[in-house]
Amino acid sequence: MKYIITEEQYDRVVNKNVLFWIKRRYDLVEKALKETYKLTKFDICRIDDYEKFEKKFFTVMMDCLHPFFYDDESFTHLEYDMMCEVVLRDLFYVECTEFYFKGREKC
Repeated sequence: MKYIITEEQYDRVVNKNVLFWIKRRYDLVEKALKETYKLTKFDICRIDDYEKFEKKFFTVMMDCLHPFFYDDESFTHLEYDMMCEVVLRDLFYVECTEFYFKGREKC
């Protein structure tokens, strides 16, 4: 028997711990996003490929959040990888894209 579920249902079941972590610390995530804007602003003109910039953007964002993961003892490596590869990209894809292409206009 196969079940068809929506992405929202999947996130609630599979990514539950990661999404709860983000919801509880959303102010830290927003602060990390603002810091990421500052740290990657210079790279917009240096990186011609959006996919490379996107990877750098979310790597920097994870680095900004890194100290907070160690404060939470129940945060596993799998959840860390899931947050980087799936959840943050889904949440902030539009912000990253707009930031990059708006910055590319000035180059």
